[in-house]
Amino acid sequence: MRELPEGEAEMMDVRIVSQRGVTREQALELVVEAREIAARFPNDPGVLTALAEAQYDAGNDDAAITAADRAIAIDPMRPNAYVQKGYALFRKAEDADDPETAYSEAMKAFSALNKIENDHPVPLIYYYRSFVERGLPPNENARHALEWASRLAPFDQGLAMNAALMLAEEGKIGLAKFTLEPLATNPHGGSLSEQARDYLDMLKLAEEGTSWHPGATILTKAVVDAEKPGESGNAED
Repeated sequence: MRELPEGEAEMMDVRIVSQRGVTREQALELVVEAREIAARFPNDPGVLTALAEAQYDAGNDDAAITAADRAIAIDPMRPNAYVQKGYALFRKAEDADDPETAYSEAMKAFSALNKIENDHPVPLIYYYRSFVERGLPPNENARHALEWASRLAPFDQGLAMNAALMLAEEGKIGLAKFTLEPLATNPHGGSLSEQARDYLDMLKLAEEGTSWHPGATILTKAVVDAEKPGESGNAED
């Protein structure tokens, strides 16, 4: 186990809170602390990566991108720096005058992450999202990416639900059931588990090779708001 540099050690509490998830008020308080630490350790890539996450959580997309770029310039092997840059660029793309160019630019950060860590689920999820957000039907590669992401992050219940619904719509009923079953039997899954059980009951009547979906197109939070880096355990600095 490597000894943390002084800056990263000081930023550890900020990282833990950020990756656990914060409210808007908490984010605005946390980013102040992150900035203060980063001002003392301006060349520490771990500090800058944590700053990028805090800036993103606080809604400061441009500042998040700047911090992430600085971290990557110093240490290009920081996965979470690419994640935070991609998150920020994706959020900016939502209101861009030229969405096509904006989403293409946002995907560059995730593509760069995929090159250094090809089993990271976030680039795969956001590749799928890049179609959904533009109102385009995901192509075969995007659908495969979402399916593979659900295998890489088996404990992400929202992601599993989205993958199962996608598979069912493709007519892959057996795979959809297989994907839903762990979610349906999760005693701590709450309403999502209940929904999975309902879908499994409905799928009993579906024939393999026949497209199935539960009415309106459903995109759960895992695709519309992909998980924060720490939740899947794949976005370490």
